[in-house]
Amino acid sequence: MPSLLRTFRVQDGRRIDGVVIMAFIHNVQFHLAPLCIFADGMIDCWGLVDFEGFKEKVRSGWVVTQPPEGAEVSVSFLASFRAVEARYWIDPEEFVKEVADEIEALNRRPTAADRCREAWAAYEKAPNEEARERLRAAYEAVPVHNRRYVLHDMDCKDGAIRRVLYPAPGVQ
Repeated sequence: MPSLLRTFRVQDGRRIDGVVIMAFIHNVQFHLAPLCIFADGMIDCWGLVDFEGFKEKVRSGWVVTQPPEGAEVSVSFLASFRAVEARYWIDPEEFVKEVADEIEALNRRPTAADRCREAWAAYEKAPNEEARERLRAAYEAVPVHNRRYVLHDMDCKDGAIRRVLYPAPGVQ
């Protein structure tokens, strides 16, 4: 989901806008921490890295979305606790997609959801197999945790798209 928290940094006298999203940094404990994502593709995850560096931080376990059962979790200067019976909603690879989308949005370029809405509109105009496959690729590029809100209707949960892409068995 798009971040509502804004930030910026100054580099060479130039302001670079960004947004803040939360994740866990695994540095001995798992620290719930803000990650700052900037329009130039740099991400501050307890150290400023480019997008490729960020993906490596996720692969290495430095940035995580799901501390393991029993892990010590720290919320800076507020609390510390063990993760017991925790439920997490964002897979690490889907989190990487979300960060990529935030960079696109900061640069006023189409996000995965924007491209999916375009593919949906094209499918509605000409509902053929080629348009359906373009829609499938576009929908599956949207981070899983954001897929039910592509059409901006939380009540329908993108049911129209999902019925086209994943029809119930026996339905033609």
